[in-house]
Amino acid sequence: MLKRISGIIIVQVIVFSIIYQSEEMIMKPIKVGLLEAKPGKRVYGYLNLFEHPVGTLERIPIIIAQGKKAGPTLWLIANIHGNEYTGILVIHRIINELPLEELRGTIVAIPTLNPAGSRIKKRLPYYDKKDPNRLFPNGNPYRKHKKKRENQEKNLEQTEFELTGEIEQENGALIITSKKSTHLVFEPEDEKNNVPLLSYEQDELFPSIQEQMLEIVYQLIKESADYCIDMHSAYIHSIPFIFMDRVFYRKEGGEEAKKEAEKIHTEIQRLVNAFGFSIIRESLPKRYVHKNIHRSTSGAIVNNARIPAFTVELGMHLEVDWKILEAGIIGIQNVLKSLKMIDGEIQEITGIPIIGRNKPLRYIPHPRANQTGIIHFQVKEGDYVKKGDIIAELVDIFGRPLQKGIIKTELDGYIFMMKEGILAYPNQILCWIAIKDDQSIVSIWPKKQH
Repeated sequence: MLKRISGIIIVQVIVFSIIYQSEEMIMKPIKVGLLEAKPGKRVYGYLNLFEHPVGTLERIPIIIAQGKKAGPTLWLIANIHGNEYTGILVIHRIINELPLEELRGTIVAIPTLNPAGSRIKKRLPYYDKKDPNRLFPNGNPYRKHKKKRENQEKNLEQTEFELTGEIEQENGALIITSKKSTHLVFEPEDEKNNVPLLSYEQDELFPSIQEQMLEIVYQLIKESADYCIDMHSAYIHSIPFIFMDRVFYRKEGGEEAKKEAEKIHTEIQRLVNAFGFSIIRESLPKRYVHKNIHRSTSGAIVNNARIPAFTVELGMHLEVDWKILEAGIIGIQNVLKSLKMIDGEIQEITGIPIIGRNKPLRYIPHPRANQTGIIHFQVKEGDYVKKGDIIAELVDIFGRPLQKGIIKTELDGYIFMMKEGILAYPNQILCWIAIKDDQSIVSIWPKKQH
């Protein structure tokens, strides 16, 4: 009797093992436009998005690195602001040092989402002065012209542009491929209104070329991503940190919608904890929407596509802090380990300031200058300050103290970012301070955005 039972158990174990192996071998097909992932290889290419008036094409580089085993798909994005460089180098290091034979799943990387801005060392592209990180598709259910924009999105004119790519072979040789990708153009519709020609004055019905471009990128992310990390750089005097988005749900969705939002947040929280940087929550809900943060890269992916995502700030713009670069690489590797895409233990990040461990923090721009003057800061980034502490002294050009020139904080918290330069004008922000956040990060979409 014992032998018979043992035999059955052995057979069951073997069958389970075969099923498990076969499932493990099933690789999720990944396509970005018409650029296709290849198991065990790195695939390189460009996605051409639109043509400039002078005939040149605006294109973004795409890298797809896929392991030989099934796993999640993680998107890494950098340089949506053209003068923020560190994320580009993080992507290079992660992709080049990635052990593809051990990787489970796929990494899709965009080293620069703003080549035009990068070329001229500016935050914004030269062809459109809107902030690209506020132009991703608007998932706000209470936004104006919601139905009209949705109808436009269903009736898109399609124009083909060429997509070129390269596949890295095991022997180092490259095969150059050429395919076609799709460029989307919104066609504004006439709006019946009591005021003649009113629709022509409503800018939201005429998306800029950047919005059209980012609509394409958003749809590609939505199609394949399980997770996304968007990499930025902040002020010169800034600690590296993570911005964590508010997660909204629709009131009419009830308890089920709330649970879905909480599940998304829980997964984001798990990943940012693994990353290892200071964690700072975005503005409170009404301010978050008022400032269009729900249309940032991570904000749109979380609140519109419903995919876990977060933003990493990698120190200063225009230059690279090499300690922060190394810390960022470790952070991405920690996320890969947390997702079981690569093996290894989570590595603690050292050598950079870490504030508010295990404390929910949100940021406030505070304090502000009360008059024109030259700034003499009395604090540095990473400092913890208490109400009444001196943050800065304002003096005149001769160095003489100004009347009421002592600027104090009215809040307890961590200084994590400071104004650049030494010149102050009335009401200018001097610092950004991270304070305790008692409000839930998961909430109903706010109707009023004031």
